[in-house]
Amino acid sequence: MYEQPITHQNRCAFVFAIDCSTSMQGKTLFNNVVMSKAEAVALVANLVIDELMERATRHHKVRNYFDIAVLGYGNGGIRSLLPEILGDGFASIEYLAKFQPEARRIFFDVRRNDGAMISVPFCYHPWITPRAGGRTPMYEALLNVRELVSEWCSQPENRDSFPPIVFNITDGECNDASPGELITIARHITDISTNDGNTLLINVHLASEYSDDKRLVFACDNDFHTNNRYCQTLFEMSSLLPKCMEGSISQYINPGTCGPYRGLAINASICDMLMVLNIGSESLYVM
Repeated sequence: MYEQPITHQNRCAFVFAIDCSTSMQGKTLFNNVVMSKAEAVALVANLVIDELMERATRHHKVRNYFDIAVLGYGNGGIRSLLPEILGDGFASIEYLAKFQPEARRIFFDVRRNDGAMISVPFCYHPWITPRAGGRTPMYEALLNVRELVSEWCSQPENRDSFPPIVFNITDGECNDASPGELITIARHITDISTNDGNTLLINVHLASEYSDDKRLVFACDNDFHTNNRYCQTLFEMSSLLPKCMEGSISQYINPGTCGPYRGLAINASICDMLMVLNIGSESLYVM
C-alpha cells in the first residue's frame, strides 16, 4: 500500500482546502517578511504548485502527472481559488500549465556560508490570490472535498493510482459543525480509497500572531496528549501517514523520532506549513 509511483498513466490528486475567514487577515512573519496569513498561505500554495509543475515537466513539456484542486472556505462559501476558467474541481497539471500567470518576484533573506544575510529574489506564479473574510465553514468545505476525491477515486483510470492527498489549512475553529461531525466527515474522506490505499488528510493549524501555545508538527501517534478539545479533534481527523513519508519527517522535522506520525501540525508557523506541504507532496516517487 502507498507504493504506486506517479506516472502519466497513474497520476496523483492533491486537494488544498484553505481557510479564507476574517481571522486570516491577521499578520504573520514569513522569512522576515510581514504579511497577512492569507497572503502567506497563498504564497506557499503557489510555491508548491510551481514545484509540482516542475516535477511534472519532462523534456520541456508538462506531463499529466497530477490533478490539483484548491478550495477556499470563508465569506463567499466554498469556491475554487484557481483561475475561473479551470472550473470548480480538479485541474490536471498539464491543463493548468496552459494558463500559467506571469511570474512575480519576492525577496527573502538568505544566510551565506560566511554567516552574512543577503536579500535574494525568488520567482513564483500567482495561481491563487489571497482571500479573507467571514466565518469558517470547514465542515461544508470538507463535504466538497469528499465529493471531489470520491469522484476522482471512482474513475477507472485512477483505481491503481496513489490515493489523493488533502491539505486542510486553517487558523481557527470551525463555525458550522460540532467536533463529532468534523471527525465523522474526515473519516468519510479517509475511507475513500484507490487500490493503493486510503485518501490522506493532513491538517495544518496556523499559530496566531502572538501565540505562545505549544507547537507540534507531525505528532508521533503514540505520544500525543492534549487537554485542548480542538487539538484533539484535529488529531482524530488526521490520517496516519504511510512509511514513504516517515523518513523525511524523522530526518528534517522530528530528528530522533520514529513513526507512525499523524498528518497534523498545531500552532504551526508559515515555514512549518511549507515543510508539511513539501513532505506531503515530495515523498512520492515520480517516474
